[in-house]
Amino acid sequence: MYDLEEQEKVDALKAWWKDNGQWVWGIALALALGYAGFQGWRYYQRTQADKAGVLFEAVRVAAQQGDATKTLQAAKALQEAQPGSALAPRGALIAAAVSHAKGDNAAAQSELDWVVGHAKEAALADLARLRQAGLLADDKKYDEALRLLEANHEADFAALTSDLRGDILLALKRPDEARAAYTNAVEKSAAGDVLHQIAQSKLEALGESK
Repeated sequence: MYDLEEQEKVDALKAWWKDNGQWVWGIALALALGYAGFQGWRYYQRTQADKAGVLFEAVRVAAQQGDATKTLQAAKALQEAQPGSALAPRGALIAAAVSHAKGDNAAAQSELDWVVGHAKEAALADLARLRQAGLLADDKKYDEALRLLEANHEADFAALTSDLRGDILLALKRPDEARAAYTNAVEKSAAGDVLHQIAQSKLEALGESK
């Protein structure tokens, strides 16, 4: 049960999130896509003559230009031509990010679904579910988002997953569970990471349990 002090802390954290949420999501997205993009770019450099590498480069260039339509087209071309390539799910993740940035969440969800269904690397599937859960949370589909996050187990995204779980639990007015999730996010991230600092700030704002 809440007391007034607990409610005030929750309300204050929600107000902070309202003012800073987009900035925080931008950081989280940059961290997540940095993994997909950097790994994909390294793979492309090693296989420049490969058809998948050429198609991935088209995705990368279109994304840098901020052209959601071309990015999506290039990603789908890569998926159709080389569905088993390690670059295909990375291209889909990039297309999802650009689509979301342009306000097309339906296209973003479709690309993320493709990654979950086709990625051979568990970390990429976890990243896709993380982004899907974020979109569901934005639509206030909190229970569905939590169920999706239950499938995430990769260490690379443990901190991001816990941080998002904390935000969702807080929105559901379950502060003790949110506190535990933020604590886990802090423990799973390096002290110098931006995400570590963000999760620590949320934990401190929420305060100790009663």
